[in-house]
Amino acid sequence: MNAKDGKGNASLPDPGSGESSGMDEEHAGLQMAPDLMLDLARQTSEIVVDRIRNLPESIAWDGEFREVLAEALMEDPPEKGRPGSEVLEQAARDILPLTLRLDHPRSFAFVPTAPTWPGVLAEFMAAGYNINACTWLVASGPSQLELVVIEWFRRWLGYPEGAGGLFTSGGSAASLDAFVAAREAAGHPERATVYMSDQSHTAFLRAAIIAGIRRECIRRIPTDRHFRLDMKALAESVAKDRAAGYNPVAICANAGTSSTGTVDPLGPMADYCAAEGIWLHVDAAYGGFAVLTEQGKRLLAGIERADSIGLDAHKWLFQPYEAGCLLVKDLSTLEKAFGVQCDILQDTIWGADHPNFGDRGLQLSRSFRALKVWMSIQTFGMAAFRRAVANGMELAARAEDHVRASPVLEVVNGASLSIVCFRVNPGDAGLGEATLEEINRKVLAQVFWDDTAFISSTSLHGKFFLRLCIINHNTTWTDVRATLKAVERFGRDALNSTADSGR
Repeated sequence: MNAKDGKGNASLPDPGSGESSGMDEEHAGLQMAPDLMLDLARQTSEIVVDRIRNLPESIAWDGEFREVLAEALMEDPPEKGRPGSEVLEQAARDILPLTLRLDHPRSFAFVPTAPTWPGVLAEFMAAGYNINACTWLVASGPSQLELVVIEWFRRWLGYPEGAGGLFTSGGSAASLDAFVAAREAAGHPERATVYMSDQSHTAFLRAAIIAGIRRECIRRIPTDRHFRLDMKALAESVAKDRAAGYNPVAICANAGTSSTGTVDPLGPMADYCAAEGIWLHVDAAYGGFAVLTEQGKRLLAGIERADSIGLDAHKWLFQPYEAGCLLVKDLSTLEKAFGVQCDILQDTIWGADHPNFGDRGLQLSRSFRALKVWMSIQTFGMAAFRRAVANGMELAARAEDHVRASPVLEVVNGASLSIVCFRVNPGDAGLGEATLEEINRKVLAQVFWDDTAFISSTSLHGKFFLRLCIINHNTTWTDVRATLKAVERFGRDALNSTADSGR
């Protein structure tokens, strides 16, 4: 309902009134005739749907060298425009395909995802409606829907009533907002210090530096043989720092590291932080939505005790980028840190029960990110999302079993959430670490260039390993098995080559 006339469409022209758009030509200025707008929208949809339809038969990655692309694309902007259909065709032909196709069913590198079609349409609609989800006055409907989706997340995580947060561009922005809130909650002390494991995402380092934490006050805590943060080392580091005059303001836990999918000891970390009066932030950007499954709830037990949690719905909740999120146990910690008075925005105040998201984080101008989550879940229902999340964990477990049974491969870290780390290393070969790294780098490069799949690597305690991250709802066991078979095949070739060179 529109607050002015109660009908919600007072500003819409009557399509039967015969009113002219004022455009006698196909487009005038920066406007387009409605028929042309629809034609271009249809063309765009056909291009995107065709891409999605043909994705399984394509390769997972394609790219080009910079000098080639610069020669093709680096030119002065045109003084006069050209038909929009030509522009769309060029983008679809020469630019957009040259990417890692993160939604390809055999794209296992980094942390990929496959967005739902309702999520894609939501991005189109939010852009078409030109939403700025900054304040309640400017966007009351979108603001309320963001509250709704944040409430869904709160319940899934087991956070207490009254907790809340906001959508962000991603985990990096969520981490920054969390560090600023933690710093302010601690009284903005001198020599503020933060702690994270040696497996934590580099976004934490960047966020801490931007939040004003000096580099010499950022602690990387070692991890155990399962790549979980070492609690004894953490306690020793905090005690040593306090004795030296440092002020611990935040400890960061991982609810699914990007390298291995490992979950830190969330319960013991929450106990420790409560006893020491230190803010606990949990990075659940990759793994957080595993809580939609029973297995995931068990693995992430204790996450509900954190002071703040970062999530990325553009990962394991299958949304288009950008769909990050930060939740805090006490909303006032965000509003105290980010709420500021601004004369130009004085008209946006609409009472205490009407929150302005611009007062909860670093952004004022904000896209309407919550719409894609809401439209996707309304379309498919929660049962479908639970199955899709569970599929990733099930396929990772099967991948681990395959690796363990392989005479060529070695499991380094068993399946954790949906990630498996492994390498080419026959048990009876007796190869040194330098040789193993050389072999596995060759295998990675061969998958990169010669296979339809795409995988990536990681370094764990100084050693080089391959990894699969399986969170695409379209991925099947056939995709995973074929990729592992390719690694085995390339691995045998690399082993034979190494043996021949040693003769």
